[in-house]
Amino acid sequence: MGIVTILILLLALVPLALSSVGLVNVAVVPTATPTATAEVTPQPEATVPVAVATPEGTPAPKPSEAVDTGASASVTPPSPPPAATPTASPQPGLWRVEGYVVDESGNPLKSVCVVVGPHGCQKFSPHTDAQGHYFLDVGATTVGTSFDFYFEMPGRETVWWHFTPTGPTEFNVALRPTS
Repeated sequence: MGIVTILILLLALVPLALSSVGLVNVAVVPTATPTATAEVTPQPEATVPVAVATPEGTPAPKPSEAVDTGASASVTPPSPPPAATPTASPQPGLWRVEGYVVDESGNPLKSVCVVVGPHGCQKFSPHTDAQGHYFLDVGATTVGTSFDFYFEMPGRETVWWHFTPTGPTEFNVALRPTS
């Protein structure tokens, strides 16, 4: 057999193999022959699950305006649980950017994604802890590098914070529910 024939056979068998493990639905289309008549029975429609939450890796919706560091929310940090491990200090040459994310009532929000840049929440993006606390360490530069932080959580409005660090910075956020 020629290589082309083998490739055609393989391409024909891949959808059937994927169909047998449930990864692909393959519909067999009946063909009519000139001498016989075939009765076609309708196949049941496949149901497609509807996504409720924003898929992981979807870019954050950009608010119309960025807030500045002066827009930091007034937050009273909760006391850490008795068995909490203290947060390590940043290494020399790094500035700590940290804060708390709370709801409209001042309650800490757990698992808020802190997105740095325009690429949306990723597996490696930092998230707030059970106390609503987040932190990142950025390089202490004299160049004036600016950052875009997006605080996003399904069911809450995204807050966009654009800033140029000049030292360790604290920025607290209150996320309101979406309308």
